[in-house]
Amino acid sequence: MLNISNLAKSYGPVRVLTGINLEVKPHDVVAVIGPSGSGKSTLLKCINFLEKYDEGEVRFGGRLVGYTENKGHRRLAPEHDTNRLRAQMGMVFQNFNLFPHMSTLENIIEGPIQVKGVSRDEAIAHAEQLLEKVGLTAKRDVRPTKLSGGQQQRAAIARALAMRPEVMLYDEPTSALDPELVGEVLTTIRDLATEGMTKVIVTHEMSFARDVATRIVFMEAGRIVEEGPPNKIFTNPDNARTREFLARVLHN
Repeated sequence: MLNISNLAKSYGPVRVLTGINLEVKPHDVVAVIGPSGSGKSTLLKCINFLEKYDEGEVRFGGRLVGYTENKGHRRLAPEHDTNRLRAQMGMVFQNFNLFPHMSTLENIIEGPIQVKGVSRDEAIAHAEQLLEKVGLTAKRDVRPTKLSGGQQQRAAIARALAMRPEVMLYDEPTSALDPELVGEVLTTIRDLATEGMTKVIVTHEMSFARDVATRIVFMEAGRIVEEGPPNKIFTNPDNARTREFLARVLHN
């Protein structure tokens, strides 16, 4: 579903991603872990081309994301082509980015109606199913300012799912939440993971990553240092830096 080859990204003179190679197959749940500043969020944004990458390539369903190629030359793809691919990748951000002047339901139906041309009745019917799934049926007509942080993030998850994406990308979905609200969001994502949707999750929640992921990717200084199944990475990692990171994080 996703194939990332030799991906590199810089901000001016600062190299933030180097030589990233990663394959995500259908139904994979890939948890990306690592210290702050290791390039995890930038990797997600390159996947759906919210950030332009400088070298290498990202392919989604075999299609090059963000660029077109002709006789060995690469140029930016037309925006509508990139948007068409983005519509198949749901994105949940650290901050919820809900429209404050819209109700929870209106936030969820806006994308399907405006981007996919879904009828309002169909969009509402699907949104109500999603509200039930994320436990927000009672908040259908409430605006985001009246929701807790955990409720806002669950609404954001429902909004992303409303586009019927083929893959979900989560960028530290609990980092902006108070500690007592983290559990409800992780429970929602964990429940959705059992349904088989492909997911790439950047997270600092190690126990959650161990429970939910089919594969762990550990990043350090813009590189993938190690990857493997959770039982291998969390109990017997090969790389010394992975062992050091996990020992410190799990101890804390």
